[in-house]
Amino acid sequence: MLSASAAEVSVRPIGSGTYELVLTNPTSLSESEARAQIAKVAASVCQGGTAIPGKWKFESKETIGGAPSSPEPNAFRFVQEVSCVAGPQAQSAVRLPTLRNEEEARQAREEVRQKSEAYFKHIASRRVDEAIANVALARMGVNEARWKSDKLAFQASAGEPLQIVISKTTVYDNPEGAPEQGLYVAADYSNVYRDMPIHCGYLMWFRPVGGGEFRITREEAGYVTAEQLKSIPGAQVTEIKRRLRCVAP
Repeated sequence: MLSASAAEVSVRPIGSGTYELVLTNPTSLSESEARAQIAKVAASVCQGGTAIPGKWKFESKETIGGAPSSPEPNAFRFVQEVSCVAGPQAQSAVRLPTLRNEEEARQAREEVRQKSEAYFKHIASRRVDEAIANVALARMGVNEARWKSDKLAFQASAGEPLQIVISKTTVYDNPEGAPEQGLYVAADYSNVYRDMPIHCGYLMWFRPVGGGEFRITREEAGYVTAEQLKSIPGAQVTEIKRRLRCVAP
């Protein structure tokens, strides 16, 4: 099995002291593995200064069903912006929780669950203007026109929604290492559409310190269409769902 040792990282200047680092690997890596590889190269690029990570995104391609095939040269692609600043990084202050008790955590989980369901329903009914109001486009590094076009194309391919399930919500209260201080809530979902019986992944919602509305800062999805599912042996479906990070309701 190929690992992060086979990864390649290219570097492209995009501004004064700012670079775009692109990691490619023949097989999928975890986010932590990709970040570790990027960090090594970024440290070299910044030449003794401090590498400050910025916007990032990734895509992963895996073959499902049928006979196994050779890994694609660029099956996994992770893109990270990095800014170099002079001197060693100052030790950051300890991050304090933003929630006062478990009841506030429960309220945050419930709010995100409701917002996640509404988000998918808006897309299903092609109300992309309402859906995009929940998306932090700048933090996700996406263009509004492209985002709307992608969502409309997805819904045309998926068909009528038969089941929208937010199977789990997880609170990360002002975690160390997060790009911005605040409350993060991950919403795992497992949806079913007429022409896409498997659609799984998670939404990461963020609310900054001091309050404000939750916005989506990351969306990860995997899916299998009805046509693809016909060619997958029944015994493999559970494994496919595991690989797509489906979480049972």
